[in-house]
Amino acid sequence: MKKIGENQPLHAINVKFAKGTDYSDKEGEIIQVYLTSRKTSVPMIVTTADSEAKKHGQDGLFTACSNECGEKLKTALSKEIDTFTSFSDV
Repeated sequence: MKKIGENQPLHAINVKFAKGTDYSDKEGEIIQVYLTSRKTSVPMIVTTADSEAKKHGQDGLFTACSNECGEKLKTALSKEIDTFTSFSDV
């Protein structure tokens, strides 16, 4: 939930949506996704149908300010089984 500075390294986590989760009307946008386990919303980039990420089976992308924050986010994502089926580091 920290702001990532302009010259700060960026860490990212790819996600695959669970069956029934559809953000296709938001392709290419940054949306707020509510994580029940954290009781907060976090920004996620929705991949576009013609993107390299989508070609590799990824539906969305979360950014993190550090590996530590990324690990915390992955822990939260693992509890969101109704929304995501898998996630991996970029």
